[in-house]
Amino acid sequence: MLSDSDQTDSSVSRLVEDLVLLNALGVHLVLIQSTRHAIDSYIGEQGLESAYHGHRRITDQPLLNRIVDLVSQNRLTFRGLFMRAQHRNRGKSSLISGNFVSAKPLGIHEGVNHQFTGSVRRIDASGIRRQLEIGSVVYLDHLAHSPAGELYNLASEEVAAETAVALNADKLILMGETPHCTDTEGERISELALALVGTTRSHQNNEMQRRLDAAERAVRGGVGRCHLLGAGIDGAILTELMTTDGTGTLIASQPAAPVRQARVDDLPGLIHLLAPMEEQGALVQRSRDKLEAEINHFYVIEQDGRILGSAALYPLETGCAELAALAVDHATTEQSIGTKLLKHIEEQARTLSIQTLFVLTTQASDWFKERGFEMSSVEALPENRQALYNYQRNSLILKKEL
Repeated sequence: MLSDSDQTDSSVSRLVEDLVLLNALGVHLVLIQSTRHAIDSYIGEQGLESAYHGHRRITDQPLLNRIVDLVSQNRLTFRGLFMRAQHRNRGKSSLISGNFVSAKPLGIHEGVNHQFTGSVRRIDASGIRRQLEIGSVVYLDHLAHSPAGELYNLASEEVAAETAVALNADKLILMGETPHCTDTEGERISELALALVGTTRSHQNNEMQRRLDAAERAVRGGVGRCHLLGAGIDGAILTELMTTDGTGTLIASQPAAPVRQARVDDLPGLIHLLAPMEEQGALVQRSRDKLEAEINHFYVIEQDGRILGSAALYPLETGCAELAALAVDHATTEQSIGTKLLKHIEEQARTLSIQTLFVLTTQASDWFKERGFEMSSVEALPENRQALYNYQRNSLILKKEL
């Protein structure tokens, strides 16, 4: 996990509390601390200007000396917060630092001498694993020595990505000032497929671009998932890891919870999902036999073997279809999963040349209105659907022109 942010003492303290909790739950943690914001502040206070070649800061000897001071200060501060959090939570883990990263100089590129700016030569993955296996938390920074004993300033995002790849980590978490990626309209991107990183990168700020580059390197190197989070958001890590919606942007080679066509072997999960809403009267009751007969109409979102949501598309007369059985597991964030299912149903309808999508609901009319549906009537339904309308349920009818 990489943290790169100009955080307050209280926000860092809360972050450390969350990390200690995760470690107590058995999560193996490798932490990489960045001091980029502290370096920028120092340079600004001194009235200096950073020298860059491309996106890499050139580190001369005076700057390297100052970075050593900043890294040491951060390490001691973090160690103190870690010890306090351990005491409060009665933890027993050790915080371990060491020469787990070896460096090499960037050297001279295009006639520019990068001096004491370097890159990762090697990660001592076996050494890190030995510490993790005994329950330690490994703490790394972005300063590393070369085999010749020279000290170099590395990019913290590179250290994080290369460490995650070397460890074949399940997850890489990159924290920074910017809480998530945004689309061209400024809306949060909660999930981003690896293939779309390139096109998304162009309209992110510099900080997020650095994290996207590291995330892409990690995922292409075999890391399962990479999370981009805001370091200033209280509880961001726990929310991201323990809820479906999270607060940041998840990057994976494939979407974390894609919508797919339902299968017969999904029946137990579908029944479990739909039953509570059927009992509440929010959905029409369907027997197992009816569900099995209509399974090809259903789409589901599955994660870790659990059906998180479902929706069905029933074509009616020419150009019309009905959205039905839109349901979301009560333990998930309804807006994210439900919206994803609705968008998928609309896409499927368009491929079938459907122009009008109807939905009948007893309890969710406002939710559908917020997503472009308008109130309609029984008379607007196609004749074959009017004949099946249940006046006893008295469902509201909404429609959306696609």
